[in-house]
Amino acid sequence: MTAARASFRLDTVTDMRIFWATLVIWWLGTGCGRAVEITQGPSVQTTPTNALIRWSTDQAAGGRVYFGTSVKTMDRRVNSGEVAGRQELRLPGLKPGTTYWYTVGTARLPLATNSFTTPGLGSSVAVGGAPASARRDPSDPAAKPAAIPAAAPPSAAAGKFDASQLRVPPSRQTWGAPRTLQDHYDRHGADFSSRNPDDYAAQAWTFLRRAKAEGLPAKLDEDGVLRVYDPQTRAFAAYNRDLTTRTYFKPGRRDYFDDQPGKPVDLKKLVK
Repeated sequence: MTAARASFRLDTVTDMRIFWATLVIWWLGTGCGRAVEITQGPSVQTTPTNALIRWSTDQAAGGRVYFGTSVKTMDRRVNSGEVAGRQELRLPGLKPGTTYWYTVGTARLPLATNSFTTPGLGSSVAVGGAPASARRDPSDPAAKPAAIPAAAPPSAAAGKFDASQLRVPPSRQTWGAPRTLQDHYDRHGADFSSRNPDDYAAQAWTFLRRAKAEGLPAKLDEDGVLRVYDPQTRAFAAYNRDLTTRTYFKPGRRDYFDDQPGKPVDLKKLVK
């Protein structure tokens, strides 16, 4: 073998090593090294003594939740022990009727902070998800099976909402796109036994005020769309940035709200 050929092969091997090293560095910088971001959630489902938190990220990562009774004392934590794009962690040992703050994220990166309040003992409805009796923790003595009242009035859950005290504006003011009201009523009015399109629009407007009074789960997305859900009646509504109604119906599945975009918000701070 001549010296020229040996030199050519050496240069080729060196060049290939440089190429692959550069490719790996680029991959780490643009893919693996980018920050993890939440794409869905977090959503919270509670019993008097437990909470189940779910969220999804744009790439697979470990999951961790810090929690406590105030923002400054989130001194308890749970880890998923699994690298995945969808996380589901249970917070055990909670006190009934207590507000908790929590931060979800990875082992190194906090992603979102919010709060929830556990229901009192004897409550059968989980906040932010299906009824507690449907997904209760067998080890939780407080999570006893309880039937959800089939014909409970809308205000029964909180006992403090009185629709008779409200003066509902006309539908041309409460419905975001008036030309679509008839179509929405035709498709969803039967869900609420609405008498006509105006009655349907009034029910949707009233639902948001009830949701505020009762603290129902709500999400706000980047476009300013507000989504509200009642786990007990399965009523779901979406509202524009100005709180006019976009739609109002009952989804066919209980996890429909969990799959909606946006971050949890407190309606008492948004709705006047």
